[in-house]
Amino acid sequence: MPEFNLIKLDGKPIEKLIDVISKGIGTIYKPRSIRKEADAKAYEIGIIESAKSKALGEGKENEAETYLRIQERILFKELERQNNIDQIAEIAAEQLNQEPNVSDEPVSKDWSKRFFNIAEDVSDEQMQEIWGRILAGEIKKPESYSLRTLELLKNLSKKEADTFIKFGNLSINSAGVSFMLNFKKEPLLEETYKVNFHQRLLLEELGLLTANDLQFKVNATKENNSTEYFVIGKTIIVVEKSANIPEQQLQVLVFTKIGQELLKLTESKADLEYVKLLASKLRREGVLIKYGAIIEQFDDGRISHTPLMDVPLTEKELEAKRLKEEKEKKKNEQKNN
Repeated sequence: MPEFNLIKLDGKPIEKLIDVISKGIGTIYKPRSIRKEADAKAYEIGIIESAKSKALGEGKENEAETYLRIQERILFKELERQNNIDQIAEIAAEQLNQEPNVSDEPVSKDWSKRFFNIAEDVSDEQMQEIWGRILAGEIKKPESYSLRTLELLKNLSKKEADTFIKFGNLSINSAGVSFMLNFKKEPLLEETYKVNFHQRLLLEELGLLTANDLQFKVNATKENNSTEYFVIGKTIIVVEKSANIPEQQLQVLVFTKIGQELLKLTESKADLEYVKLLASKLRREGVLIKYGAIIEQFDDGRISHTPLMDVPLTEKELEAKRLKEEKEKKKNEQKNN
């Protein structure tokens, strides 16, 4: 992680970040300042110092040594917590420094307190990255992350987080719903992307995936043409449908509300093979499927992207097409003979 000092950064996003941290920890936040926790633990340390002096005055060296160890433990613990907050604040600042504008809406003081009560004990670098992104996201747009999400993330192990990221890499968003293709009877998903039923059960138990197999409905068209949009990471898939195309259903696993909030922290790394798999589920006569790279996503839902290209056929589709062409060729040869 690149090193920088929050004090050297300026602008509205950083000012709001410092304000949110200050409200969360109950004192004016000075980025990367060295504190001896005189504000946070002054009373406890003062009492211990007094007791230690008294014990020494009474010749109770062993008791005084015990008080000293208590004092050192409190200082060590609070300095470690402060370091965790500083690390997370730097990550949030990195995120916000790329945002020219943030919402004027204030972050809830209760949310800030709950966040830092949890975040101060997060020392794993990968988990600090997640908490830093959450802080930046909430500052940019308050109410992006619920208190329930914070509590779930608080108890999430690194292994569980890695499992969620693996599933999140396969997330698809359409019409405000986030889901992934059901990997039941899909060798590509299990063999290539290494997702399995036990991992799915774990995410269901954590409340990140719904517990049932569901269908995502792609609406039928009537007299007019229609267009459907799907987003996978930095790729947009555009499905152009002619009139009178019947309803289609995708077999999917749906992310819960908390799961959808945490998906904002991940960046889907699904490749073209996954895009092709989705397209194969939707492709039929009268349906054109194209894709492009996303340049920018706007808060109002608009997406700018590169020129669209046809989504290539999967190996299975290519084989089916080859067999069909061979069959038609033989049929024509027999007809000509």
